[in-house]
Amino acid sequence: MSSTALRKAPIVDAIVPGTGVLRDSLLVLGGAVLTFAGAQISIPWQPVPFTLQTLSVMLCGLTLGTRKGLLSQLLYVGVGAAGIPVFAEGKFGLQTTFGSTGGYILSFLIVSALLGKLSELGWTQNVWKTAAAMLVGSAINLGLGAIWLSSFIGGPNALLHGVVPFLIPEAMKAAVVILALPSAWKLLKR
Repeated sequence: MSSTALRKAPIVDAIVPGTGVLRDSLLVLGGAVLTFAGAQISIPWQPVPFTLQTLSVMLCGLTLGTRKGLLSQLLYVGVGAAGIPVFAEGKFGLQTTFGSTGGYILSFLIVSALLGKLSELGWTQNVWKTAAAMLVGSAINLGLGAIWLSSFIGGPNALLHGVVPFLIPEAMKAAVVILALPSAWKLLKR
């Protein structure tokens, strides 16, 4: 792949070159499994647990691109909604998908697609643009999650319990990605 094409492609295309349904299906499945794994690393907190799920979602978008990132999250959310215990704390089903934390879960679709698009525009190759992408992804996830949660516990409580406790953990997750992705691109370009 030429360096010009690399600038407009998600990093997965540089690491796992090729095309085809099998390759793409495995990457989508891998993204869903990564999100499942992130959800299982959980610190109980009410009403929303601390997990590595959002880190996984953002990595899927930023590394897989728009289509595969979105498909990985559609698969993850769909499997969980269908009754497989893939969500945080082993939860599953429509009651979780559309329950009090449903806004966070459903935001994964938007976050992965938007960050995927930003990766295709070369945002993961620059520390500042990667930081901006992570800020946007976190803001969408926390914002939509809190808006949804507010219908269950009220707006002030949603902010107090569904946003504020997550600001520092989200910043820490973002720092990992902000350092890792641009560094990975630099290594690949050598």
